[in-house]
Amino acid sequence: MMLEPDDYTIGGETVPPTDIILPDTWHGIMDLPDDVAVRITDHHGSDFKLLHILREEWLEAVGNEHDSLSAAMLDASDCFQASLFDYVHGYYRSSISNLRSALELIAIGALGNLFPEDEVYLRWKDGSADLAFPACRRRLHRRLKSGYQGLLDFDGWVVEQYYGMCGYAHSRPRSTDSDLWESNGPVYNGRAIEQILSTQLFTYACCYLLIKIGRPKFLMPMGCAALFELDDHPWCSHARQSYVELYPV
Repeated sequence: MMLEPDDYTIGGETVPPTDIILPDTWHGIMDLPDDVAVRITDHHGSDFKLLHILREEWLEAVGNEHDSLSAAMLDASDCFQASLFDYVHGYYRSSISNLRSALELIAIGALGNLFPEDEVYLRWKDGSADLAFPACRRRLHRRLKSGYQGLLDFDGWVVEQYYGMCGYAHSRPRSTDSDLWESNGPVYNGRAIEQILSTQLFTYACCYLLIKIGRPKFLMPMGCAALFELDDHPWCSHARQSYVELYPV
């Protein structure tokens, strides 16, 4: 199925075919990922429904604000969409890598909202400096003088999870595609599927906490509060403690 030009909000055009892909080439690229997509959605439909809803609510959460966080949230939305697409097609490592980028973007957006004159942030904006999550967390922690129940602490639960995600972003030992597949190509792997689901939910939860720090008047979409009622993953109790502090009833 191909979309019509008016199906796009921004961009999109119809261009007549000029160099059609050969069937063998198409099958070589698509057959394995398509097989994984069918198998994984046959058994995890409710999980993907939840992740799809979370992404839709994320777009709602961007709202009409025009600040550093709104730009970061729009970019992070692309990361969430790419991560979900990779996840459904069995590219688990790149799915985690995109989630790491989303977390980093929101941390940078929070720093820019709170401290727009921060020297490293300004250099990052003009492309002359790196601002990875650890440095961003450190700058926020030093200025806010609070760890928010470990959210910004050097040895906190978010930093631990972040460095675990870094392994997959850099294809470190035991963090490669083949490690996740336990094979030489995209395949259905139950252990990897559970790991990516947990990382997806963690990233959404952590991002909503960071947004609240960077935009204190932010109101999270009501359905997303369910992220902080989970008990199935090691990070859940920590996230709930931060949530109670940042989103008091």
